[in-house]
Amino acid sequence: MAKKSAVGRSPKPSLKDVAKLANVSVMTVSNVINGRMARVGDEVAARVREAIRELNYRPQRSGRSLRLQKEFALGLTVLHPDRRFLDDPYITQVAAGMSNYLATIGYSLMVNGLRSPEALDTLMERSFGYDGFAVMVSGEREQRVQVYRKLAQLNLPMVIIQDEPPPDLPEVSSVCQDDGAGAGMLVGRLLDKGAKRILFAASRQVWPAMERRATAAAAAAGKRALIDYLSCSEDDFEASIGQIESWLRSHPNTDAVMGGNDQLGLAAMQAAERCGLSVPGDLMVTGYNAFLFQKFSKPTLCSIASPAYEIGQEISKILIGLIGGEGGEAHHLLMPVSIVEGGSIG
Repeated sequence: MAKKSAVGRSPKPSLKDVAKLANVSVMTVSNVINGRMARVGDEVAARVREAIRELNYRPQRSGRSLRLQKEFALGLTVLHPDRRFLDDPYITQVAAGMSNYLATIGYSLMVNGLRSPEALDTLMERSFGYDGFAVMVSGEREQRVQVYRKLAQLNLPMVIIQDEPPPDLPEVSSVCQDDGAGAGMLVGRLLDKGAKRILFAASRQVWPAMERRATAAAAAAGKRALIDYLSCSEDDFEASIGQIESWLRSHPNTDAVMGGNDQLGLAAMQAAERCGLSVPGDLMVTGYNAFLFQKFSKPTLCSIASPAYEIGQEISKILIGLIGGEGGEAHHLLMPVSIVEGGSIG
């Protein structure tokens, strides 16, 4: 779906329009928009927000951005229940890729972390200050789709990270890594080394990439091996170790543990040690993403190299192209992955 150019758009609603519709002062509207809520009652704030939504109001730009009708910034919005979402190495690699590319062309990156879908309302009421943005969302598929639909109402170039846009948003782009292929490679290695029962340790928080890895692992194993699944507290490393340890003690015939990411792979290695199991002699272990800390385990964790940094770069390139009117159609990239051999599978 082609996007409308700045020329020919209907006049944008002003701060005064919002104030008039909400029956409040311009200062009150400004306070709500900028989060200065100490002197604004809940009922008044709700009225202002409703007026903002009804008018689709976006605060005015200034300086160079006003003259050129650009903000010279892209956004990265992450829906993640953990307030320390930037501890996730995948997110930081994507952000680094985006930011470093943008720095070469005079753009900046603004990062927003949201702990729940409800937080979107507040975010959308304020000026995003973006020319376009990327979004990475956790949660069940229907919840993710609702978030994408709401964000699409901003009418800005948008790229979804590690997930597919719903069919009713054909104008939205996406960039993913080939997690299915990566999981298939790991299972192939484990089968070649005689694994008959494999535990897939996934994060308790639902991520579309983790779902793809688990599904692909089962498909690759087929009838040659049994795939079990365990939901782990990824944000609590010690808890993850304990959960995998409990599984190994109650399922002693487990031949291998596939960590849905490197953090869970490393947790599995420590769980094996607590159970008195040697890696890879008694238990094979794999991870996923092969970020820097993967190299520090002993034995080295066998993993899949993620192009997360390159994904960030590609996202920025897509968004800048869309902002500049280069190819109005959506882009959908599937980035290749590769296996990183390690001693954790022998």
